[in-house]
Amino acid sequence: MDNINIPFSDRCIELQSGVTLIWPFINKTKGHGPYELHLDNNALIRGSWIKELPETFKGKVVISPFHALCEQWVSNPSFRENTVSRINALITPFVQAGIVFDNDYAEKLSLILANNDEALRTQWMLTYLYAVLLYRLVFASRDDETPKQLLSTLKDNNVPMFNGCIMLCTLADYLTENKNIKLEGDNATAFSYISSFVALHTSNKNESLIDENYLRNRAGDLSMWLSLPMLMHNNYQAAGENVVVTQDKALKKLILRCFPGVLHSTGQMALSFDERCFESKHAQEIRRRIELNKGHVNPAPDREKKLEKMNSLKLHVLRDASPALTSAVEQTWNDWLVPGFFKNFSV
Repeated sequence: MDNINIPFSDRCIELQSGVTLIWPFINKTKGHGPYELHLDNNALIRGSWIKELPETFKGKVVISPFHALCEQWVSNPSFRENTVSRINALITPFVQAGIVFDNDYAEKLSLILANNDEALRTQWMLTYLYAVLLYRLVFASRDDETPKQLLSTLKDNNVPMFNGCIMLCTLADYLTENKNIKLEGDNATAFSYISSFVALHTSNKNESLIDENYLRNRAGDLSMWLSLPMLMHNNYQAAGENVVVTQDKALKKLILRCFPGVLHSTGQMALSFDERCFESKHAQEIRRRIELNKGHVNPAPDREKKLEKMNSLKLHVLRDASPALTSAVEQTWNDWLVPGFFKNFSV
């Protein structure tokens, strides 16, 4: 019988390399396989961790690198120019470890990526406006109350309510007010994880200012967290126990710990808040704020209306924003989101 409230420590395996395997559902115990491993970009490009898997995993692993390959496609020109050879190179460590891929795997994935370029770029950027709100909340000046107001009034507007993102923004808002609190059993402040997540990363992500590159990267970070709920929402048939594989500190130390999935009998997945992450008085206040900020999800009847709601969200999160941020958001809107918004994904 599955326990409804499995602690995060019982849903993880941390490998020696720092890569962590995370069973994402708070109500599903770790089983005996087979295991479908959903890789983030670092887990794909640094595949030597596959040798560190427990012996009990042998012969029971399916690798799902599609999200990471999408990141390569949307962000790496050299990958797009040599897609088949790059995919083959990326999966080589896994093949050498005995993982089986379909025949012509690289060729098939290369065609899917190329045939869905604009749709993939749009899908990648769906959360970028919430990334903007997250940025404004974390780095607001002490006397700037606008980001808090934007978060609290979001539910009163005709905008797409991505409640997972709202939960994260609410947590970020609380941590900016309580920068010294720590997750239970952790040595670092919880705010350090969220500020690092939102900050510019010059060395490893080539970010020097808030621009399309930054917004694409943060949308990608969020989409790694939200990719599994999206797959489940679209009736994805897993090849085994779903396991997220990441080395990203913010994801594994904060986001995936605080906001685990709940798997319903229908096969749908929802995100929850695990109050055990924080001391009781903080956890209760975070939950109270989450419930205040979350809104009713009201799907648009068609894509035209969906785009209208996205535009309303854009206008909302940009209220009183700097000209530089506004320019970056608008350019990303025109270059990334709109061109593929009305296109269906095809295989």
